[in-house]
Amino acid sequence: MIAPKSDFIDFDETLVHLATAGQPPLLKSHQQAFERFAQDKARGTAGYNEHWEVGEQAKALLAKMTGLPARDHAFVGSASEGIARVVSSVDWRAGDNAVVSSKDYPSGRFSFLRLAALGVEPRVVDADDWYIDPDKLIEACDARTRLVYLSHVTSLTGQRFDLAYVSEALTKLGIILLVDASHSLGVVPVNAKLADFTVSSAYKYLCATHMGILGWNRTRQPDFNPLSIGWASGDGASDGRTYTLYDDARRAQVGNPNHLDIYILETSLRYLLGFGIESIANHVRSLADGLHERISALGMQVITPDAPGERAGNVAFATAEDSLIVDQAAQAGILLWDGDARVRSSVHLFNTEADIDRYIDWLAERFAP
Repeated sequence: MIAPKSDFIDFDETLVHLATAGQPPLLKSHQQAFERFAQDKARGTAGYNEHWEVGEQAKALLAKMTGLPARDHAFVGSASEGIARVVSSVDWRAGDNAVVSSKDYPSGRFSFLRLAALGVEPRVVDADDWYIDPDKLIEACDARTRLVYLSHVTSLTGQRFDLAYVSEALTKLGIILLVDASHSLGVVPVNAKLADFTVSSAYKYLCATHMGILGWNRTRQPDFNPLSIGWASGDGASDGRTYTLYDDARRAQVGNPNHLDIYILETSLRYLLGFGIESIANHVRSLADGLHERISALGMQVITPDAPGERAGNVAFATAEDSLIVDQAAQAGILLWDGDARVRSSVHLFNTEADIDRYIDWLAERFAP
């Protein structure tokens, strides 16, 4: 543990919380963030201006995590909305194609499947059982491939990709790379300079609430013209007949973001950066390595890759009893995540070796012959 559980709201010391990738606890300091937002909201124009200033502060903190300039970040309703913004910005032509894995997150796959109505081929690449082979994604691309969607760390199995490897291959082919960092941002280093666009939810490893982040790498991808825009996306001419989009990621913000969410996010970012992402990653790596080894030793079908470099904070095993197991674990004070015939455990900066011991002991008893 590098962060005390006492920093979080209603976090019983006896609780084993291994569900961060689905729903982590909130910080006690978020209560002060809410009060600050409420006080600013009562101050009229001055308070409203402060809402936007807090957003600028949050973007400056995000820049320390992603490597992109602060102004290249936008706040959207969700990571899925960020994906939609990017997909809508491509000038699709009949005969184009977009590539995604069959085991990657549905928001990316659904967006590409929808493109079929425009004559665009959604190339859904089959996984090798649970494993996504990055080379097969690259091999599925050709001269008509416009976009590839890839989760840095998958929600399904916790597989982590070498973004530098994928980025280099797609750059040579002139293909846009859209990375979903929802299961990596805040827990392992994320170099958003390797992608054209990066999206992330804020309510997972960033320990905030349900909002989305969109990073636009203007150096790598200078063209970004999302279909959905609004008053917050740019400036309009006095005659009301023309507009100019902002030259930064604000063009992806249609109107007011949820300012309360941003106050909470800004607080989370300061907290996480106070420990340092490398320190968090080292702590999580140690716990996740132990989880992987010990769950495997119990004879479970672990679907998270064996190679440490292909993992982050999630470790999962396949089982048709996923919902039952998660319910039974919760009754024992252990929070896990189910779905898709697998049980996922997620570790973060507040988890301890004792948490892992208790979970493994419970699993061993649960599956004892």
